[in-house]
Amino acid sequence: MFGVALDAADDPWSLQLKQAWMAGDHVDLDWLSACLDPYDAVTGSMSALFDQHYIKPAGKFSIPTWLWPKPNSSDSMYVTPKNMESFIDSGGLLEIVKQLKSFVTQNIFPEIPIMLGIDHSATAGVVSALVERYTREELCIVVLDQHFDAIPLSVRLEGLCQAKTVFPSGIPFFPPTPVGYSDQFCCGNFWAYLMEAGIVLPENLVFVGVADYPGHKETPGSKFRKTYLDFEKRGCSFFPRNQFERPYTGEFTRFLQEKINAPNIYISLDLDVGSFASTYAARYMDRPGIGEQNLLDVAGIIADECSRRKAKITGIDIMEFNMHFLGIEMPDGVKDTTLGLVQKFITALT
Repeated sequence: MFGVALDAADDPWSLQLKQAWMAGDHVDLDWLSACLDPYDAVTGSMSALFDQHYIKPAGKFSIPTWLWPKPNSSDSMYVTPKNMESFIDSGGLLEIVKQLKSFVTQNIFPEIPIMLGIDHSATAGVVSALVERYTREELCIVVLDQHFDAIPLSVRLEGLCQAKTVFPSGIPFFPPTPVGYSDQFCCGNFWAYLMEAGIVLPENLVFVGVADYPGHKETPGSKFRKTYLDFEKRGCSFFPRNQFERPYTGEFTRFLQEKINAPNIYISLDLDVGSFASTYAARYMDRPGIGEQNLLDVAGIIADECSRRKAKITGIDIMEFNMHFLGIEMPDGVKDTTLGLVQKFITALT
């Protein structure tokens, strides 16, 4: 288990949270509020289970402090929209992901990687390392995510403008609305990068819980819809969010049995798949997601299917933590229980 505290976000909401942290007084914070990254939070909360589940903490992949979710106060001059945009536009994010690939190869293998991080693009580094180890034909990737992270930002913004999301009263709205319009490698398009580079095969990508899957009511000719469904035609598979609104376990089991055709399975959980239902601490929360039991059902079915076909889980990641909201308690008494969910999800797969 290792941490990657990479949070290369240029949207106003994320930057405001970072700036508030850098300007704040942290002396009287409790343990969880003072945690700087997901690795510290998760290892601190589930350390008693490590021996039982054969989990070994392996430390953190080094990230410049200004890219942390909670930067040092001395980083304030770097934590700006312009600097974040420049970092992504210049290929800085992709370079870090390539360095992460080397870190996994040299420091984690031959053990099974369990990554705890924020920016979902870091998954590309681990997957690239695994493909070199097992080949792309032998690696299937199951992604639990509200969003299909293969859409260019310019196209995604078109889809967001068309979307009409209704939230229960009192639920805050945190839309993924980046300041810049770059289509460079980032958390919103890294699966497309991996496919175009020939690192992963579309037919070995399985997406679960996607809430942005184009429905029949969307304008048939929209660029967002066409771009999305073109990836489906190329082989990507989708089990959308709305299928969890009816009895789903049997259907999901059959879906996995049909779609998983490789001996090695990687599972990537973007916490926003459970927005407002199983987590209040995901980085981008633009609509309600699926509940804790849904996520644990999915984990159990994946584990059972791997056991049935003697497939090997070759890696897990939990991404897109919002460190500023982890464990937050609302005025109405609702409390974020993300850490408990993460613990249950990991132990269900190990």
